[in-house]
Amino acid sequence: MTIGGLPSRLLESSAGLGWRSVTVRSYADPPVAGPFTTRSSDLLVVLVTAGRYRIESRHGRAWHGADYRPGSLGITAPGNESVLRWRSTGGATMRSLHLHVDPALVPDGTRFPDSLSVDDPFVTTSARALHDALRDGAPDLYADAVAQAMVAHLAYRTGSAAARPGPRLGRRDLDAVTAYMRANLANDLALADLAGLVNLSRYHFLRAFSASTGLTPHRFLTRLRMQAAEALLRGTDHSVLQVALACGYRSAGRFATAFRREYGSSPSAYRRRA
Repeated sequence: MTIGGLPSRLLESSAGLGWRSVTVRSYADPPVAGPFTTRSSDLLVVLVTAGRYRIESRHGRAWHGADYRPGSLGITAPGNESVLRWRSTGGATMRSLHLHVDPALVPDGTRFPDSLSVDDPFVTTSARALHDALRDGAPDLYADAVAQAMVAHLAYRTGSAAARPGPRLGRRDLDAVTAYMRANLANDLALADLAGLVNLSRYHFLRAFSASTGLTPHRFLTRLRMQAAEALLRGTDHSVLQVALACGYRSAGRFATAFRREYGSSPSAYRRRA
């Protein structure tokens, strides 16, 4: 991935989290910028999170512009080069969120058009979910799932045949993947590792696994972890932190949030009632 001339100040980055399919960065943007050239080998989704802009893109000699506010989106297809400029149209601090999505997640045959301005609540929500995941230090499997859902949605909007439901995993492959999950509940699992067990790309594995189980790999793994946690809370005197670590959570607080979402009470309250 190469980015040339971006005049903004980096605020946050997912680079240290080990995410393989998507890199998330947030920026503070100057009130006036450009013209400058930017190019990315990834699918680039940009979400304005604060401030108001007039952003213009040049194609040939002609400039085309759009007005941006918090929630506005722009999309640049993998490998495309853009010449941009912008100016503030309000007094608020300007902030933006940039999602660089690995082209390996893009379905074969899909061609995303460059879109200077996009109105898509699903993509906006997905981008914000990834921003929250960056701040929470979420695992790779979660970031993969959100990024893949966003890409599949965009592919569907283009009318790509590749976005249609795909085949399911065979019983042997599904058993191999779920057995690996059960054996590694305490570890961070990556979508690429799970896909490698059955010799599929991440994109095709996610579709096939979801079609086979009705759940994304991240959601399926979470359910397995919660089942294991319930058994440990009922059958051992391990502390909540020990249970959390055994089930793949790095803090008791994050574990308690996930457990409450699944069972409607905190781990400690659940144990008292058991």
